[in-house]
Amino acid sequence: MKEKFKIFKEVFDQYTLKTLYKLSNDGYIKELGGIISTGKEANIFYAVDEENNPIAVKIYRIETSKFKREKYIIGDPRFEKKQKLSSKRGIIDIWAKKEFKNLEKAYKNNIRVPKPIIQMNNVLIMEFIGENEKPAPIAKDNPPKEPKIWLEKILNSIMTLYQKSGLVHGDLSEFNILNFKEEPVIIDMAQSVLRDHPLSDDLLLKDIKNILTWFKKLGVETPNANEFFRKVKGNV
Repeated sequence: MKEKFKIFKEVFDQYTLKTLYKLSNDGYIKELGGIISTGKEANIFYAVDEENNPIAVKIYRIETSKFKREKYIIGDPRFEKKQKLSSKRGIIDIWAKKEFKNLEKAYKNNIRVPKPIIQMNNVLIMEFIGENEKPAPIAKDNPPKEPKIWLEKILNSIMTLYQKSGLVHGDLSEFNILNFKEEPVIIDMAQSVLRDHPLSDDLLLKDIKNILTWFKKLGVETPNANEFFRKVKGNV
């Protein structure tokens, strides 16, 4: 395992490597594989645990990160700790914990997201979505064969996420949904906010409009965005 980590020394700083060593020693990571995806804020690696179960290891970049996160953290009583917000490393650690907690809340309410396993510092381990070491494609690259059914499922997930989990995704689109065996799996929930967050209404309406716009392009008749927004909020 240590030899595998050495390959990535040019990518990961010592803080990240120490975190990975700790997770390895604790039995969460047996073998780290190749990169699943590289995003604006993190790299995701394929890995296996001590029982050879496939897992996804999301590593939030510290030094190269330029994404502005503070507006999603300030106003959230779960993570609003000013002493940690004063450093880039502290912000990234909160960001990783934020995604873990958000995934946890969604998963407990039967929303199809990757099951979170553990978070430590800037590393998040979660369920691998895919098979035979091949990750499921994003919906943008592999649209559903039955988009009307998908629309119903995703709108229901938006409503359940808000009404039962108390969350708004905040960046929902065809780029943050995986198509796994023709089932939608929602990903990337670090920026998700509590429904009483100052930004929640704006983000909720944005999510709804993004999804409806995409499905219109797929030829599906969609509801009015403002009417669905009111429906989501109406039962809370």
